[in-house]
Amino acid sequence: MACVLGFQELASLNPFIRDLDEQGYQVDFINGYFVIYGLPYLDQIGSLKHGDWISPVDLTEGGALDPPGNHQAWFRGDKPYNRDGRELNIGTRNHRLEVTTGLVAELSFSLKLLENGQMRTYRSFEEKVQTYLDAITAPAMAVYPEATPLKGIEVKAAAQNSPLRFPDTSSANYNLNDISSLLRSKKVAIVGLGGTGSYILDLLARTHLERIALFDDDKVHVHTIFRMPGFIHRAIGKPKVEALAHQYGNWHSGIEPINERVTQENIERLLKFDFVFVSVDDGPARRLIVDWLSSKSVPFIDCGMGLNRSVVGLNGTVRITGVDRTAYDRTIDTAYLPTENAKEDEYRRQAQIAELNALNAALAVIRFKQHFRIYDRLDDAAWYVFETAPLELDSEGRTK
Repeated sequence: MACVLGFQELASLNPFIRDLDEQGYQVDFINGYFVIYGLPYLDQIGSLKHGDWISPVDLTEGGALDPPGNHQAWFRGDKPYNRDGRELNIGTRNHRLEVTTGLVAELSFSLKLLENGQMRTYRSFEEKVQTYLDAITAPAMAVYPEATPLKGIEVKAAAQNSPLRFPDTSSANYNLNDISSLLRSKKVAIVGLGGTGSYILDLLARTHLERIALFDDDKVHVHTIFRMPGFIHRAIGKPKVEALAHQYGNWHSGIEPINERVTQENIERLLKFDFVFVSVDDGPARRLIVDWLSSKSVPFIDCGMGLNRSVVGLNGTVRITGVDRTAYDRTIDTAYLPTENAKEDEYRRQAQIAELNALNAALAVIRFKQHFRIYDRLDDAAWYVFETAPLELDSEGRTK
């Protein structure tokens, strides 16, 4: 039975195998042997190496994993060592095994378990796998914190031919690859990386966009970290774009930090983008940018936020406006595309309103995805406004 099963069938019949695959281990099932590729280990001089672990499996007639009848495993690689240069106590010996052409192991391990001073067999294949994984990889991962046994993530991410550093398994699982691929080759800029802009980045970094450029000339201050998603270690004092690009570079390889304020002198740089998010808090700067973008037929979303004291607390609003010259002409110099700075700005004194930043960003990204036909759209409104007091979304052409 073992030899006729393929990996996908084995995984479908055994949740443990499926879980290893979904965690990001690079695993396979070949000629009755279960293989985990790319496990980190230390050689005798403490250098980081990677090897492949191989074990026979015992299966029921139905293809479910039985407890292993053999404590042995094989290894394609050199002998693994502890941090102090001592050979791991896992019964290593020269013992050749050819699983298939191109997969040959020269070493075998004999790692037995002790319980109450007595050796015992493994109670499950999961116990065997986890015991060997811990023994082989723990020394390497202690010395090299960036080392990982999850080589499957890198392999699957590379196979999708995208700047995403993780495989987009969500789209694949729900048969949405054709939809998520609509953003491939697209280049997007975010102008202004405060609370709303950083949340926009948080959402865009999980897409197949080819490039995400960040424009801002400000530094991270204490109040800034209250409005950014998550927590960026040692970000305070760094340029916003550099701190965010470093953080979200873990998600996406196409993020470009540009430590500049967009002005008349450099605005031409925005012409190369397929879409621009504008999340600035200065009215004249907003007018300059959206006027120029719409005149050049570069689609945009302008984001805005307001916060005022009411009788019982705060009343907040978030707004998105765009995406073309028609929207600009309909809204310029109105509350939906303001070009003057507020004289009394409660928002500046109540900066830690991350939930409104996040909502503003989510609405902007939804509208952006509507533009590229990822989401359906049933109206042609130039603006949308959400107000916290009634928890209602209003748009052009609709009355409350």
